[in-house]
Amino acid sequence: MKLTNRSFRFRVCPSIIAVAVLLSAEKASWAAPPEIGPWISRHCGSCHADGNKKGGISLEGVARYADATPDTWSAIHEQLQLGHMPPSQRKQPSSEERTAVVTWIASAMRKAGHHVRDKLALPNYGNYVPHEPLFRGPLHPAPATVVRAWRVRPDVYLSRVPNGIQPFAFLPGQHVSDFSSLYEVDESSAEVVLANAQSLVDTWTKTVNLHGRKVPAPGANPVFVSLLDSAIDPLTGKLDQALTEVTQRAMGRWPTTKELERIRGLYAKVLAAHGRERAVRAALVYPFLYPEAYYRIEIGTGLADKHGRRRLDKQAIVATVQHTLYGDKRPPQLQAVLDNAGATLGTATEVANLVGVLLDAEKPGTVNPQVLRFFDEYFDYRKATDVFKEPPIPLSSYYRPSELVNETAKLITRIVSEDRDVIRRLLTTREAYVANRIIYGRHESDYAIYNLPPDFKLDGLVTLDSESRCGILTQPSWIIAHSGNFDNDPVRRGKWVLERLLGGKVPDLPVTVCAVVPDDPKRTLRDRFRMVSDNAYCWKCHRQMNQLGMPFEAYDHYGRHRLQELSQPVDSTGAVVDSGETSLDGPVDNAVKLIERLAVSKRAEEMFVRYAFRFFLGRNETLRDAAALREAHAAYVKSKGSMKALVASLLSSDSFLYRSITP
Repeated sequence: MKLTNRSFRFRVCPSIIAVAVLLSAEKASWAAPPEIGPWISRHCGSCHADGNKKGGISLEGVARYADATPDTWSAIHEQLQLGHMPPSQRKQPSSEERTAVVTWIASAMRKAGHHVRDKLALPNYGNYVPHEPLFRGPLHPAPATVVRAWRVRPDVYLSRVPNGIQPFAFLPGQHVSDFSSLYEVDESSAEVVLANAQSLVDTWTKTVNLHGRKVPAPGANPVFVSLLDSAIDPLTGKLDQALTEVTQRAMGRWPTTKELERIRGLYAKVLAAHGRERAVRAALVYPFLYPEAYYRIEIGTGLADKHGRRRLDKQAIVATVQHTLYGDKRPPQLQAVLDNAGATLGTATEVANLVGVLLDAEKPGTVNPQVLRFFDEYFDYRKATDVFKEPPIPLSSYYRPSELVNETAKLITRIVSEDRDVIRRLLTTREAYVANRIIYGRHESDYAIYNLPPDFKLDGLVTLDSESRCGILTQPSWIIAHSGNFDNDPVRRGKWVLERLLGGKVPDLPVTVCAVVPDDPKRTLRDRFRMVSDNAYCWKCHRQMNQLGMPFEAYDHYGRHRLQELSQPVDSTGAVVDSGETSLDGPVDNAVKLIERLAVSKRAEEMFVRYAFRFFLGRNETLRDAAALREAHAAYVKSKGSMKALVASLLSSDSFLYRSITP
């Protein structure tokens, strides 16, 4: 039987609707903040009322909600949520006031049937959550994650449907690629999911003629093929056995009694209308069409606590930890917990111990693949292979960015596997892996990417010059990944430092801005940048990025350290400006000095924890998650910089284990 896309959508909708009903039924009632109109007028009216229309926005009559258009309220919501308004020189509302107003606007617009774009739910906007309240000050009493349906990773889906067509992909340019709010299964993806399931079941039930009788074809499943035999009654237990196996494959769990009853009912209907063969195939396809086959549905179980939270049960915790650290592969330690009735995972300590056991089980010198993927995305160095260099000289055939990427990956694996002082060592190590393509047989040693002398004879782990190299940010792969096709890009490099180490915010590029640096072969890149970014309109955003990125002018866009540019000494000075930690602010002479200053800062360490939270929980942190972040940072510090301790703390936090209806 060929299930149509229409019937597939009919099957998906009830589960999604069930979650929606659960949300609406239990959503807590709340009142609007008092005097919402006067509040907006007080903080915004001087620039956007009484005849003023700065930015083209007028808030005349905004005290009455109905007098403002949805577009106006959407603009107010975004500007307040991202902290762009009121301007920094004006008196600022408290974080609590701002959050209350933003929440009220969003809820009021939804009730009126208007879409609200929640940018804080997107992966590149996490830094808009204020830093200080997350690590200092009062704590929210009940951290939790809002109930969600999180689409499975592309690799997880294909492990369930091998040789199928990939319906899913990650969006490029995201700080965290696997983000729960970023993806959904649209109609085109649903069609591929259905076709893949049908193709897989066709393979499992395919037969060939052998000596006048049908036998399983290569790749077929004998149990499934036996269901086609008219002499066997599948409803005696054979069908349930097959469905159990398929459900395990599709969703990683046993089918429930109700699910088996439902599929038996489908089998009976199709059998009566179309015969046994179509009935068997329809029944075997069915588990792959459950939302759980392509979504991680996390709603918690049992009664809600006084804060409206539900805790994940044992099976859900195991599944969530498995997906977070392994994808579709379940290690024996997790299976043992499922099989052990005495292991309840009822406390955070039990969950933390389990995660610790899993991470310790990796072979010496290796690291959990998902932990490594976090560092790949955090440093964002692998995109060096996507930066086409024109022309690829004078390095000629020695320029192989894929090998540079592999060398950085080996260095990260080595430091993370040693599991001590991880982020500081990654930022400041003078060690590097250098393959023999650079060390042996060089003809132009002056152009060697690592600036090694021509008589250098070692191969593998080497120690580089401490005055010119300092950690991952001076690895050629990172320099290339954050460069252009023809030249350096101090904005990309400064943006990385600002966002990843200092928690700074970079607004979206206005559509009216032509972000093009003039091409002048007689001017240095620094001079050319001054021509376009030093005006007041540009400088308000570039004042931090440029001064953090210019120290990397000590390297060319191939990642080679240099002392001259256009026959004059390279100017690699810069500055840390308004970092949020006054001890960090001030001028720097070069990239090495900049990195060394930031690497030992509490601010950079806390930001590292925030990025780890986003990666392993698949969402941005909120003020509600302050306890989880502080506990994770404390665990990292107490363990002397252990990544394992940090991950174990995050995956045993209330933010990871509890689900709630409201944010």
